[in-house]
Amino acid sequence: METYTIKAGDSLTKIAIKIYGNANKWRELADLNNIADPSKIKVGQLLKLMPKNTPTGIPVGPTPSTPAPAPPVTQPVSGEAEITLTGKTVFYRFSNTTDKIELGKLFKLGISRIGNFNTEKFIENNASLLSALNLSSSEINTLLATSQNEGNLDSINTWDNSYLSWGMFQWTMGPLTDAGELPALLKLIKEKQPTAFKTFLGDYGIDIAPSTGNVTGFVTLNNVVQNTDARKKAFRNNNWALRFALAGKDPLICSVQVLHAINRFNRFYFVPDPDFGGLSINDMLSSEYAASLLLDQHVNRPGHVKPVVAAALKQAGISAQQMANGSDADELKVINKYLAIRKTFGKSPMTNSDTRAKVVKNFLDKGLISAKKKSFKSNRALRQ
Repeated sequence: METYTIKAGDSLTKIAIKIYGNANKWRELADLNNIADPSKIKVGQLLKLMPKNTPTGIPVGPTPSTPAPAPPVTQPVSGEAEITLTGKTVFYRFSNTTDKIELGKLFKLGISRIGNFNTEKFIENNASLLSALNLSSSEINTLLATSQNEGNLDSINTWDNSYLSWGMFQWTMGPLTDAGELPALLKLIKEKQPTAFKTFLGDYGIDIAPSTGNVTGFVTLNNVVQNTDARKKAFRNNNWALRFALAGKDPLICSVQVLHAINRFNRFYFVPDPDFGGLSINDMLSSEYAASLLLDQHVNRPGHVKPVVAAALKQAGISAQQMANGSDADELKVINKYLAIRKTFGKSPMTNSDTRAKVVKNFLDKGLISAKKKSFKSNRALRQ
């Protein structure tokens, strides 16, 4: 097996890009080397490497001719699943098999699961499911350019102050008494795939609080709203981690994860803003390249998107209206200003801004997304 010696300035993400050309491979590196906390790697540490393969972007057309999607996982967790601990690794085993399968690794208050149900592979194998949800090829490829910086569809975190985080964008239960983004995703899953929701979650007492909206909310457990520290702590239990991990491998549920991720654009990209003369960010920065970068930042630092765009326009000497009527070159000029500003913006700047931008640029360089104005095509009107 090939190895790599960690050098000064390295991170798992940088190593993944250097070796595989795919930032998302950092999770597989971490898993292969039993690294629970990627920030704790050391100079001189020897990493085992996976065999190299070539990353792909997967264009998804509106009318794909792919075979029927893979069937959903048919064995949800139940009382017959045995969960065991060996060292710091948590395993599960169903009663009808002798196979022990890794669930995650102990870390801080719970477990960390990197997962292995990759967004790119899911999209490649389930184009018809995504088409049925009225997702455009432009939206899909923009999400792919962003998803390499995020998690796998079955990733789990029960170790931090948000109790349980799940999926490609690590949607959370929310800290303490706060609402979280995870319930809004579960609400959409229940709406779009009610049978899958019931199989993996509803049958175990999970439902959605009536106050839950499209962005945040609360779940209920056995009809009790989970809105306190004491109640949410129950979701650190490994049985819940297993239920969500298995749900994160079900194609029907994963298709809604993708839809919910793309619906994030509705929160910031298409919203008319009086500070921009009533224009939306999409009116000004309308390429697939811009949309990918902005979505990437919104997942990481949502409150920074608008002020960074405003600062980029100011530095470029272009008004919002001029940008809306501007050229491809004008848009790239503003994007370059935007990328420089977002690296250091705010008291807590965007995490790994340059590395994340490089991943998106790789999609542009490969021709998988476009830098031409108005190239980002959304099907959101069809979904309303």
